[in-house]
Amino acid sequence: MQKWEYIFVQASPYPFGDKLNNLYLNDQELKDWKNKTLHEFVNYLGDEGWELVSVRHDQKFDHNYFIFKRPKS
Repeated sequence: MQKWEYIFVQASPYPFGDKLNNLYLNDQELKDWKNKTLHEFVNYLGDEGWELVSVRHDQKFDHNYFIFKRPKS
């Protein structure tokens, strides 16, 4: 039976533009990705074998939540 591993991403863009203000992966801040785009980060995860399976947007705080999965080795 196939087993999966998951990661949880929280991304907050700056109010204007597409650059990231905050980015967290499993509650760990990724400061190296600050001021890069969400598009770049999602493509990076895809290159690492992660598949996007869920997206949620919180309008009140303008946060985006993503769940990615990939097969366990």
